[in-house]
Amino acid sequence: MGNGFWPTLPLKIPYSEGVPHWWDPAWWIFQIVVMTILLLTLRRVAMSIDRSDTAAKAKSGRRPGAGADQPPSIPG
Repeated sequence: MGNGFWPTLPLKIPYSEGVPHWWDPAWWIFQIVVMTILLLTLRRVAMSIDRSDTAAKAKSGRRPGAGADQPPSIPG
């Protein structure tokens, strides 16, 4: 599979004796930290949106179908 089938960088990489042993664990730790920060940020945004929706519903009054003293009943 030669002849330029696979894309390559426009740089020639000189001969190396391999990737250092610390590189793989360091890369995985970096990925775990970045994904954790991303997930926590998205969770914070979602929770703030939920809180604003809950506040808007509470401000608008009671839920539709709910009685003043009793929870809504399911017919049937």
